Amino acid sequence: MKRSKLGVAITAFFITFLAVGCSNTSSNNSSNSGSDKYTTYMNQGKDAASSQQYEVAEEKFEDAHDVKATSESKTYADQAGNMKDAKEKIREYEFKDALGELDKVANKTNGYSVMTKQAAKLYKTINKVQDHIKNDINPLYKQAKISYRDGNYQSTIDSCDQILDLPYINSKYYKKVKKNVKHLRKVANARLNGEDVNEDIDTDNLDANDEDEATSSNKQASSNSNSSTKSNSTSTNSNNSSNQTNSSNTNTQNNSASNKQSSHPNASSSNQSANNNNTSSNSSSNSNNDSMMVGGQTVTGRVISQTRNQLSSIGVDTSSWSDQKVVDFMRSAANNGHTTIDSYTKQDVENFK
Repeated sequence: MKRSKLGVAITAFFITFLAVGCSNTSSNNSSNSGSDKYTTYMNQGKDAASSQQYEVAEEKFEDAHDVKATSESKTYADQAGNMKDAKEKIREYEFKDALGELDKVANKTNGYSVMTKQAAKLYKTINKVQDHIKNDINPLYKQAKISYRDGNYQSTIDSCDQILDLPYINSKYYKKVKKNVKHLRKVANARLNGEDVNEDIDTDNLDANDEDEATSSNKQASSNSNSSTKSNSTSTNSNNSSNQTNSSNTNTQNNSASNKQSSHPNASSSNQSANNNNTSSNSSSNSNNDSMMVGGQTVTGRVISQTRNQLSSIGVDTSSWSDQKVVDFMRSAANNGHTTIDSYTKQDVENFK
């Protein structure tokens, strides 16, 4: 009987021992599996961040944080989210907000070094864009808008040309600015030439990087057109009823003009002579304008000054050069493939001479 109880006790001991051992093994395996997942997600997030796929990086760092909540996974996820938001703000040309997001990433404590460097580099670029808009572009844009408001359309065109001649204007960050400036120039040129213009310009908006000038102008023009449709329709019958009277008056006036022309036979010859003189004058003017053009674009005084400065920086003295000679040099350099001011070299000068 005692032996039987002893056997039962020994058997129970071994069963308990085996159960505890299996439980610990299962717990260890689960812990190792969780650690492997965390590491995998973190590595995937880092790879995505290095490729500037910040939305994917944010998701992977958050997945890692769900597996094992650490300060590292939280910090990296926050950085990726800020970088994603910054890129979105840049695409919308909201550079001030973008700088705020980039600053968070660059100064994040214990952040992922790759994203920290990316943010610092992009911050420098966007900050320079902001500086160009504030100090170079907007003063000229304001001048163009004021000139337009005052009816000085040629001055508006000149200011717009100065903006469009800036060496960095074709960068993707200035796409909205360039669109607004070109629209302003187009409308001013149309008014200068006496053309019918359905679009107008908001002269109160002096920020070239603000709302889309072309879109808002077209909306306003459409609104004005719709509001005038009823008025035009109402006046149609009145205009039609007066056409007969106008036609009668026109015939009378034409007969009177014909009689006067008969009594002054030299008038036609005089007018023809004046027209010939005007044609000759216009031809000469067009020839002068062509001589100041490079690649189909008129070279402004600002661009000539920038070209002189660039040549001076590479040791070329242009003090004896006329503005026409500077333009001729630019045309020569363009033929050699150098179409931007900062690309001019001493070899271009040698080839020109």
